[in-house]
This record gives sequence, structure tokens and C-alpha cells, in this order.
Amino acid sequence: MLLFRHLFAIVMLLLFGMMVSVGTVSAEETLSLEINEDTEIEILKIGAPSSQAVIWFACNQGAETAEYQTARKMASLGYQFYFPDMLSAHFLSPTPSNIARVPTDEVVVVIEHILKQTTAEQVILVGGARAAVPVIKGLAEPSVKAHKDKIKGAVLITPRINQKSPEPGAEPVYISEVGRSSHPIVVLEGERTPNRWGLPLLKTRLSRSGSTVATDLIKGVRGYFYLREEKTPAEEAAMEHFDQLIHEQIQKLGTTS
Repeated sequence: MLLFRHLFAIVMLLLFGMMVSVGTVSAEETLSLEINEDTEIEILKIGAPSSQAVIWFACNQGAETAEYQTARKMASLGYQFYFPDMLSAHFLSPTPSNIARVPTDEVVVVIEHILKQTTAEQVILVGGARAAVPVIKGLAEPSVKAHKDKIKGAVLITPRINQKSPEPGAEPVYISEVGRSSHPIVVLEGERTPNRWGLPLLKTRLSRSGSTVATDLIKGVRGYFYLREEKTPAEEAAMEHFDQLIHEQIQKLGTTS
């Protein structure tokens, strides 16, 4: 009987430890950052304090978005995530076109606030589709460029950073901040999109001010596939491993050539 009680106590301790661990990994908290009297930005924090933090600019907001789901999975790999809601602060609907309208100075304030708030030794910026625009704009600012040691670099997922709609047969016209960064950048593009053919040019333009840039293709998917409501079987399969894909690209930062 005494042995049974000891075993029961050990089992309960193990279960409690697992519950604490899971609770820590999936811990979520919403922070509030006041930009001015009219603008207040909420920042969702996912995951426990870690040596690596990710500031993820998203085209949309919501508990069930692909970005949030991926962050919750990656928290178990030792990342802490910050999702600034740049759209609600300006009463903008969660669409890819609106995220590109966010003022650059607010992007910088958010990045610098998180850099001060986090205990992480390294911070990574992530943005996909049109949400890559605030990432590029942030990296171009001198105050952000000055954080050479703490900011590890950026991962751009199927970025759409054109200043205007591309014309057939003409080179794309990127936003003016392209090529003003100095941090390492990794670019992921869908294999089944014409944008893949523009990767060499994009790599050249992004590296103009010293950024080391690496590019890679995601097999079998279209551009910004993770934002699409109707996905192909290949895209559904890619989503199952999206967290591992982002993790692998983050590890490439600093070793790009």
C-alpha cells in the first residue's frame, strides 16, 4: 500500500510538471503600447521567455490565423512571439493591402519597444505577403539598423513589396526602402508563382546596403498560400510543416551568402 502511494505521488508530480510545461509554452498575454493620444497598439505575446524572440507582422489578426497557429507550435521549439496589431489601432480592416499603409514611424516604435521589453538575446522579424512591407520599412530605419547585435535578421514569406502593380515584361518597381537594410534576410517564395523568377533581382536589390540575402522555394505551393482559404493538397501538406519551415529559415540567418 505504501509503495502504491509513493508511485501515485510520483505520477501526480510528473503530470503536474507536464501541465506547467505546456502552460508555459502556450502562455499568451496581450500588451498595450500607446503611440500617442489617438493611437494605441495591442501586442499579442505567445510563448514563454526565450533566448530568441520573433516580431511577426501579419496581414490579418485573429486567434485562428495561420500565423498564430504556427507561433503556438513553434513556442515548443523555444521561441517567444510578438504580434503587433497595427491595423486595429487605425480601424483598418485586416487585409493585405491595409498593412502596407501603416506609418513607418509606428513600425519603428513597436520594434524598439519590443527590443527593450524582451529578455531575448536575439530578435527576428517576420512578415509575409504585404506584411513584408513594414518589415522592410523597419529594417531601413537608422535606429533599427543600429541594433546590429540584437536583431538577427528577417524572414520574408512570399513577400509582395511592389510599389505598384507590375507591368508585363517590365522589371518590378519595389518600395523605396528596399535595399536600405543591413541585417541578414531570408526570402521564401512559392514554387508555383511567377514571382519565383524575380528572386534573383529581388536578392540583388535587397542586398544593396550590405544585407546578406538568401532565397528559397517552397515546393508545390502558390504565393501567400498560407493566407488562402482554399488550399491545394500540396499547400495543406506544407501547412502541416510550416512551423518547421520557418524554424529552418531562422537558423539560416547570419549564415546567408
